[in-house]
Formats: sequence, structure tokens, C-alpha cells
Amino acid sequence: MATKKTKRKPVRKTKAQRLTLDEQYMGLEPGVDYFKDGHSLHEFFGWYNYMYDRKKVNLVIISYAKNFGYKNAPRFARMFLPGTMAAIISGLENGVDFIDHKEYPGEGSAGYQKYIHTELRAWNKLAGDLKVKDLNTDHIIKKKRPSVQDNINNKGQSLLSEVDHAIDLWDINPFDMYKHLADNNASSAVAKSIVNEYDGMIDEIKEARDGTDPQLKEGYNHLAKSEKNKFIDFLNKIKSDTERYVENHKPVRKPRKAKQYSAEEQVKKLSYLEEDTYNRISSIAPREIIGSRQLWVYNTKTNEISSYTALDRGGLAVTGTTIKNFDDSESGSKKLGTKTTHFIDRILEGGSITLNKVMSEINSKASKVTGRINNNMILLKVD
Repeated sequence: MATKKTKRKPVRKTKAQRLTLDEQYMGLEPGVDYFKDGHSLHEFFGWYNYMYDRKKVNLVIISYAKNFGYKNAPRFARMFLPGTMAAIISGLENGVDFIDHKEYPGEGSAGYQKYIHTELRAWNKLAGDLKVKDLNTDHIIKKKRPSVQDNINNKGQSLLSEVDHAIDLWDINPFDMYKHLADNNASSAVAKSIVNEYDGMIDEIKEARDGTDPQLKEGYNHLAKSEKNKFIDFLNKIKSDTERYVENHKPVRKPRKAKQYSAEEQVKKLSYLEEDTYNRISSIAPREIIGSRQLWVYNTKTNEISSYTALDRGGLAVTGTTIKNFDDSESGSKKLGTKTTHFIDRILEGGSITLNKVMSEINSKASKVTGRINNNMILLKVD
């Protein structure tokens, strides 16, 4: 009886597993005979500088200090701890046979042990004095309040554990990235922060598939070329789903509400002539222009009458020294000639029907109006 062939589960390099690739480039962590094998101190520190981030440095030093009874060790987290110290401590814990320290010649690893504890004693005292005003704060890391972007990034990273698990099972269980983001009510900004999270992995698999990197090719040799292509498609789908989610959940910004200005505020910069004693006429209150259907203006300098008719039901408006929202085709200006008093009286005394006929009664060429008002003009009437 033929046995059922089970599908092989691929080995995926998540963030923790990708260190094995780093080790292929940097070599394994320094061991007992590291220096006897011809490695230099520079190479030793270089390995830990590459492999240890700031969080790891602090963890190594603080754990070591706690084990040796330094009571202020937990407070070391508020201080800047050098990566070289973490490297030496890790080397000592791994049994590395050190070459002589410059301050302790002839003592080998014991000299490095003395050096470490000299530094730890100094830090322990400094950590105990953290509240002293004259403390040299250059050695202290001030705890910063997380920024908005920090919070977004942290939320984004918190969503990735389930994604990492799905990638481990990529060829066994289906995974819907869009649904995952929706189920967690991820914001557009949070989703955007993880769009490119797996780009490095996609590039690695492509290089392994194409054979451009021998080490990557060996690292992924458990996958056939067709499987690599399917894996790439799976990862690309995660990215495209995330991009679509970002696009579909962009915050809709409410249009800014236009600031409402009172009639008094709109006309406060309007320049006009308050009174014309020659023709015995005076201007209306400028605020009456706002929202009116029609405005009549008399220019005392050019002896012209101008009519402004509103473009819509919103009526006329004023910006600075200019009439706004008037209909160019229905508005115009004409010189009055010798009948100035007659037409001014017709405008002042007439109703809507009379006002609609006045401009056609003036026997002069019409010209367009610009809306500009100056201190030669009387604001004659509004309708």
C-alpha cells in the first residue's frame, strides 16, 4: 500500500533565523581559541558590533552586573553602556582565551575580568548618584517620551508575529493579510509602516532562485525553483494587500470650513467718499453692500455712475477695497454728462423697476467695471 506523501514544510528565515546568514558572512561567535586561530582584537569587537544592537548590549552588561551583586545594576539602563564592554563580557562567558589587556599585561583573560569590574564599580557608584544635581549627565540616557511615529511603528511591529507565523506555514495554510489588518482595526498609518517589512526576504529568495549569491542559494536549497517562485508570490501578496489596505483606509479629511466674517469685518478696509457736498449726496453704510442684489456707485471725479449686479443669491461681497461676486455681463458704468442730478435722483428715488431701466436711459457708451472702490466714489444705493 502506497504511503501518502506529506508536503514538506519549508524552513523560513525569520528575523531571528536570519542571523545564521549573518554568521556565514561574519563567522561564528568567538569561542575559546578565537585568538589562537589568528583573529585580531579588532575582528573580535567587529563581530559583536555587527551582531549586537543597543538593547542586546544593555541586556548583556546589566545581567552580568546583577549576577555579581552590583545593587544599582538595574539603573544602568539609564546610562550609555559601551558595546565593547558587552563584547568582552560575552567573550569571558564563552571562555575566550584573551590576549593581554594593555592595563594588565601578562594576565590574559584575568586582566579583562579586572578591567570589567573596575568599570562596573564606577558605573554602580554613578548609577547610585543619578539624582545628584552636579552629575555628569553625558553618561545618562534621558528617557524620551515615544513620538507619534514611534507609537505607529510599535503598533505595526505588534501585528507581525501572526504574519511571521503565517509565513512559516506559507505552503500549508492560506493567509489573508488584508483581513488580518482589518480584524485588528489597523490604521492606514500603522499598515503603511509595515508595507516594506518583507522586502529583504523577497530579495534574498530571488537571489537564491537566480543563483547570484552562492550562500543564499545554499540557504534556500530545500526549496525547488518553482517553490521559490510560489514563496515570492506569497510574500508579494502580503505586500500588495497591505498597500491596498493603506489606500482604502486613508483618513478622509474634512474640508476646512471657511471662516465667516461679519459685514463690518468685510468692509473695514473699503475706501470710499462719505459725502459729496456739491451734489448734496452721501454714502450709505458700507455694511449694507454685503449680500445685496445691486449696488450703485457715483464717481465724483469722472462723473460716472456704476451699477453692480450680484452673480447669485449670495449677493455682493467685499474684499479689501474691491466689490466681489458681481455679474460682469449685468454690471457696467456710464458717464452722466449734463444730467448728473437727474439720474442721481432717479436712482435714489426709484424702485426696482426704475433701477432696471436707468442704465439704458443714459445716452453714453457703457464700459465694464473692475469692482475697485476709491475715495472719490459715493456708495449711492443698494437694492
